[in-house]
Amino acid sequence: MELSNEIMFRYRERRKRDLDECKAFLEHEKFNDIEKVGHQLKGNGATFGYPELSLLGKNLEVAARSHNHEALQKILKALSEWVVDLH
Repeated sequence: MELSNEIMFRYRERRKRDLDECKAFLEHEKFNDIEKVGHQLKGNGATFGYPELSLLGKNLEVAARSHNHEALQKILKALSEWVVDLH
């Protein structure tokens, strides 16, 4: 399935917002909110042609569920690098 440039642009922009939100969630220890974002990324990354994003989402979800602050910081750094590489 070929997705339009506009849809892909909006998808990538949403991932930037996810990153910013997760950073704020981590600062306030809102692990359930981080877990939800991770779950969404896990589910839709591969659908949009980004299997590596699905893996990051899975890791984010698991780390949030266990309240692993150190792992979450590492995963968010990797997500940040992924977002930067898209632009």
